[in-house]
Amino acid sequence: MAAGRIRSTRRLRSWMVEQVSSGSFPGVVWDDDDKTMFRLPWKHAGKQDFRKDEDAAIFKAWAEFKGKSTVGCHDSAASWKTRLRCALNKSPEFTEIAERAQLDISEPYKVYRLVPISEQGVVVPEKKPRAKAKRTKRRKRRRSSSSSESESSDVEVKQIKTEECAAEVLRWNAVQTEEPAAVQRDVVDEFRLDFRIEESVGAPAGVQDSFSVVVHYLGREVLRRQIHSSDVRITYLPRSAAPPAPAVLKDRFPRVPLPEPPPSSPPPSSPERRALLTLLPFMESGVLLTATQVGVYGKRFCQGRVFWTGPHGATAGPHKMERNTKPAMLFSRDAFRQQLELYRLQGGAPPQCGFTLCFGEELHGTDDPAEKLITVQVGFLWAEQQLQSVQSLFDSISVLQALASESPLGEVTLNLVAVPTLDSEAVV
Repeated sequence: MAAGRIRSTRRLRSWMVEQVSSGSFPGVVWDDDDKTMFRLPWKHAGKQDFRKDEDAAIFKAWAEFKGKSTVGCHDSAASWKTRLRCALNKSPEFTEIAERAQLDISEPYKVYRLVPISEQGVVVPEKKPRAKAKRTKRRKRRRSSSSSESESSDVEVKQIKTEECAAEVLRWNAVQTEEPAAVQRDVVDEFRLDFRIEESVGAPAGVQDSFSVVVHYLGREVLRRQIHSSDVRITYLPRSAAPPAPAVLKDRFPRVPLPEPPPSSPPPSSPERRALLTLLPFMESGVLLTATQVGVYGKRFCQGRVFWTGPHGATAGPHKMERNTKPAMLFSRDAFRQQLELYRLQGGAPPQCGFTLCFGEELHGTDDPAEKLITVQVGFLWAEQQLQSVQSLFDSISVLQALASESPLGEVTLNLVAVPTLDSEAVV
């Protein structure tokens, strides 16, 4: 039986040496000048860049050599690799050199060593002189008994190893069926995932010129409007028995009307309600906001005082919007882009995407808007979309960092793929 096992492993050894020396398989090469160690490609079959014809060629060749390349459901790259790995691990003529393996590169490989016969633990029997017939007969009986026991033991060991290898092949096929991208049962040395980064598309003209307007009375929201225009007028429209004539409405800017105070907030007899009812008529002509390529400008036409606060004020504190003067820049596009880029590079507080108007009262940065009679928050959809894009990138980086912290190598490999660009109609 011992001689039979040696012939079997010699068959694998001679076959492997022949394949490595032939240079017919990609990645199957000698790892040292003395040709005592060789490399085997070890790319996982679930990876996106796996090439079955190249990365699994040597494993398929061994399966074909053994006549088991198309046996049932085992005709897969994973089962081919498992079959050869089992054969190498069972054979005393091969040993894996883990410290020379490279499994964290684009073309990973393992290294195996050809074990000399002197290191394989094979015992060569010594020749003994001939003895008397009786002793010879007793020896024959003992050898016969010992040989039977050895043969039985060898058969059991061979059967156990064969069953272990077959069970491993079945497990591999189950993993490949249920989880195609599962990591092989060896050492988990990295995480790999497809990660798409889409180039941001500029917002359409309607979004670039849109206004988000939210009106608060004493901190309570009373009106919300989305205006898709480059101009908008925030004004108070007094109650009128007759609707305005068409000629009056012609060529006017889109308007956001300041509503009457809600019936119960503030209470009818409260001083706050009386102050609101007194202030609203002074806002009849309102404030005009205009969006340009440079920024958003505001001009006051009403008699009531108007203050504003925002991220792009030239000085600290509240800013008063004067009448009969040039429009004031309330929001700068260039300043917002610079703040957004600084936020993207360094983090910290995100940039503001709008400004706040306060009618009839000063509004400092430390003041509570809920204590003011009338405040109007003005935001811009295009600025909010750009900020959300940066924050989404931060969230993605946090996910990658969490994955990298769980990887033994502390790395995550990204597979970047091209995303088709949408046409203008699809964007709109």
